[in-house]
Amino acid sequence: MVGLVIGAGAAGTMAAWRLADTGHQVTVLEQFKIDHDRGSSFGESRIVRRVYTDPLYTGLMAEAYELWDELQEKWRNSCPSGPDSDEAELINRSGGLFFGPIGNPDVVAAQSALQQNGVEYENLTAEDVHARFPEFTLPPNTLALFEPTMGFARASNAIGAAAFFARMTGVSIIEDTAVTRIEQVAGGLLVTAENGQQYRVDRVLITAGAWTIRFLAQPGTDRLKITRQVYIHLAQHSETDRFVAGRFPTWIDIGTNMYGFPRIGKSEGVKIASHDRGIAVDPESVDRSVSPKELENILRYASSHFEGLTDKVVYVKVCLYTNTPDEDFIIDEAPNLPGAYIISACSGHGFKFAPLIGQIGAELVHDGAQNRDLSRFRLSRLRTSIV
Repeated sequence: MVGLVIGAGAAGTMAAWRLADTGHQVTVLEQFKIDHDRGSSFGESRIVRRVYTDPLYTGLMAEAYELWDELQEKWRNSCPSGPDSDEAELINRSGGLFFGPIGNPDVVAAQSALQQNGVEYENLTAEDVHARFPEFTLPPNTLALFEPTMGFARASNAIGAAAFFARMTGVSIIEDTAVTRIEQVAGGLLVTAENGQQYRVDRVLITAGAWTIRFLAQPGTDRLKITRQVYIHLAQHSETDRFVAGRFPTWIDIGTNMYGFPRIGKSEGVKIASHDRGIAVDPESVDRSVSPKELENILRYASSHFEGLTDKVVYVKVCLYTNTPDEDFIIDEAPNLPGAYIISACSGHGFKFAPLIGQIGAELVHDGAQNRDLSRFRLSRLRTSIV
């Protein structure tokens, strides 16, 4: 079988590797460069967690963790920089906090989802959190869930590892090649690139992130919204190790939709961001400059919730979310294109599932089937969903 993957982000590279590993001929077309910073898969960190308000995602993450561990072990043995290098780390599960006001329905739902899936966790008061992690100064009415397998994935490292293994298994990754058309032809599909090059293939997997919408011509898909998201890194008061991974946790404040990380790898400062939906944009013309006003909310939050951080912004970045109204993913066959499949619209919480999503994509392209119930992720729901 000859397969083609459109988009070499996290899902695309992992799917291509898995598909080629089963003996198929695979080509990946990427409109920019591997690990570019214009979409959703670039950077030092993405949260991984089983603490979710939805038991479906809590359950799916168990399988995703198994695949992360497999990829991590394989990469440590193959990383050109060596097994103990910064580049060799793909995932760090040193524990994390999910918190909000006592009685907050999302905190209650997360407790239920963890319990339903048999995941261990601790309930912590604001005093408990401060005793364990003195950098936090949370409001006294806070209830925090400490989930010991929560942590972060190293996004750019993971994409580099998946692309490395894809190429090692014979995948051809062609950069700077945008796709303009997919059409049904006798015996398969014809994919046309912007440069005029054409590819006749049996099946196609579309993992183009914010650019996926160009391949969706179906009522309801106008409900997909691409939003511009800002995150920053703040400097510490002193160059101590108090905010490093293992001492300081990954965290989510579900009451305010803020989240953040420990200081990771070679990055400067401590990353903090808001999960609130940003301004709707066209991915082709995103304003990637950041104004002082856009920083105000994050800086105000940091000053009232942490000890040891300054208001000095040492790094700032704009990335993209591709959102559905219900924040569920899209995993489905493309409209009117038998043999073409779409995985997208991860609504800002998909990277942690990347190895699993890649596996699912490979299975779909292999024979159009897999053994999980993906009915919640079908495109047809967008026709009737309520914004």
